Amino acid sequence: MPAVKRTSSTLASENFSKDKISSIFSYWVAAFIFAATLVMFPAYAYSYSVKVEGLSNWQKEPAERSLNAVVQKLSSTSSRAAVAKILSAVSEQLFSGYKVNNIISNEDEVVVSFIPDSIFRNWSVKFEYPSLKSPAAEWFVADAEKALESITEVIYGVPVASLAWCDAALRNEIIGLLKPVLPGWHPTFIVYENADENVLKISFTAELPLVLALNPTFSSSSLPTLLHGELKEDILQEFPPFLGLPVSWAKLHTKDVNVWAEKFLDNRGIVERTASRSVADFSAAAVSQMNVNIESRRYSLGAWAAVYGGTKDRSAEIGLHIGRRVFLFDDAAVEAYGEGIVELKDWTPEGRLGIRCSPWGDVWIGGEWSSKDDMWWGRLNISPRLHKPYAWLRVREDGEINTAIGWKATQYISFELHFDSRDNDRWSLRMLGNL
Repeated sequence: MPAVKRTSSTLASENFSKDKISSIFSYWVAAFIFAATLVMFPAYAYSYSVKVEGLSNWQKEPAERSLNAVVQKLSSTSSRAAVAKILSAVSEQLFSGYKVNNIISNEDEVVVSFIPDSIFRNWSVKFEYPSLKSPAAEWFVADAEKALESITEVIYGVPVASLAWCDAALRNEIIGLLKPVLPGWHPTFIVYENADENVLKISFTAELPLVLALNPTFSSSSLPTLLHGELKEDILQEFPPFLGLPVSWAKLHTKDVNVWAEKFLDNRGIVERTASRSVADFSAAAVSQMNVNIESRRYSLGAWAAVYGGTKDRSAEIGLHIGRRVFLFDDAAVEAYGEGIVELKDWTPEGRLGIRCSPWGDVWIGGEWSSKDDMWWGRLNISPRLHKPYAWLRVREDGEINTAIGWKATQYISFELHFDSRDNDRWSLRMLGNL
C-alpha cells in the first residue's frame, strides 16, 4: 500500500502529491485559455447555459458552476462552434479524471458530456472505528453499516484523479449521509490505491458537547428510599462506557441506553429479591439525567418521618408501611397492607389494615380500618413522582376527611398542604422525609 497524505479539507492520495507540479501547470493552462477567451470575446450578456452529463449528481454542481462562469464572459454573438471549442479546452484542463465525449449546442443551452479517461476501478469503503466500549461500540458499528451501501454507491465509478477538483463535493455528500446516523461524530477521509481497487477510509472523532457525567435519580412506591443509594452507586460504576460520547449521538440512542440500564438494574440483588421491575428515562446532556422508577411486583415497603407546621394539634410522626401485592394483569395490581403510625406529641400509636387496587398507573383506590377510631376509611392515593405533584384522600365512614396535596422535591423530601377535619387547626403544612 502506498503512503497516504492526510489533509484537513480534501480527499487526497499519494498520486496527487506526486503530480502536484503537473496539476498546477494544468490549471495555469486553463487560466490562460480562459483569459484568452475574454480577449477574443467581449463581455456582453450571454445567451447560453451549460448542462453536464456523464458525471455523478454530486459532481455536476461544481462542474456546471465552473463552465457557466466561462460562458458568462462570452459574447451572445459567439458561434456555437466557438463556444464548444472553448468549453472543450477548458474542461480537458479543469476536470481531471474525465474527458469530453460530446458537446451539443442548442438555441440557449450547451450540453457537455463526459466519460472517464482511465480504466474502471472498483472502490471499497473502510471504517476506522473509534475506541469505544460495549455496548456503545456495537451501536456505532450498526449505525455506520447503515450508511455503508449509500457511500459505496456515491463513489462507484468515480476516477480517483477527479478528486483533485471534486473532493469538497464528495466530502459534503458523504457527510450528508453520515450525519443522520452518526450525529456528533466528525469524519476524516483518506483515499489510497492498492493493486486491485481504490480505497476510501473514514475515521471518526467525537464533537462537542460530550457526555461528561450522569446524575441518576430513583423513585418507587413499593421500595424504601434507603435502598436506592446502593442502586445509584451500581449504575454510576457501570456508566463509564457512555462518558465521552457526543451528546447528539447519545440522544439518538436514548432508547438503547434505557434498555441497557433496565437490564442491568433488573439483575441487581435488591431488584431480583423483591421481584421488581425498573423503567429508565435517560436524557442526554453534558451532565446527563436518568430517572429510574423501580416497582416490586410482590411487596411494598416504606417508612417516613413527618413534621407539621401551622397547627397545635400535631407536631411530628413516624410511620411504616408493609404490603403484599398480586398483579391480576400487567399493570393492574391488588395489595393487602398494614401501617403503623406513632405521633411523637403524645406517643399515641395507630394501626391500619387495608386493601387497595391500582386500576392504572400511580392511582390506588381502596379501604382501610384504623385502630385509633375503630372505623373504616375509604382511601385514594396518587403515588408521588420526583418533581411532580401528587395527592391522597381519606374519607371516614362518618364523613370526616383527611387529605393532602403534595410535591416531591427530592428523592428524600416531600412537602404537603395537609387537611384534617378532626383537628382544631384543620389546615397545616407537612414535610415528610422518605426513609
